[in-house]
Amino acid sequence: MSNAIEIWHIAIPVTDLERSVSFYCGNLGFELAGRDEYPTMKQAFVSLGESGFTLELFVPLGEEADKPRRLPDHLAFECQNIEDYRARVMGSGFSVPETETFPGGMKHFELHDPDGVKLDFFQGRLGYDTFISSNK
Repeated sequence: MSNAIEIWHIAIPVTDLERSVSFYCGNLGFELAGRDEYPTMKQAFVSLGESGFTLELFVPLGEEADKPRRLPDHLAFECQNIEDYRARVMGSGFSVPETETFPGGMKHFELHDPDGVKLDFFQGRLGYDTFISSNK
């Protein structure tokens, strides 16, 4: 069964647009997909390749800047090879914690972006998906 919809992007309010674009593109391997500006916000879209998972990073402007914003609790990413990806991020000059392994073999490390959003990186999602589906 195919889904009628899929996730295009997740929007995250940031305090410094250039710093966040630099973090996601320079440290995590995202690509700058484009920018846009409106009277109420400046935004940049960073993606994991053409038509790939995309983040909209935005800075509210004017009256919108005074409104409270919520950050997502965390963003989770699946890595094909978590140790290779961890080494790539470390190669960008960013400090990365050791990888931990959960029961069942799923591997994980976490980072925080410049605005404190927790970023979880996993390898072994299929095993975890199997585990949670047995708990329906």
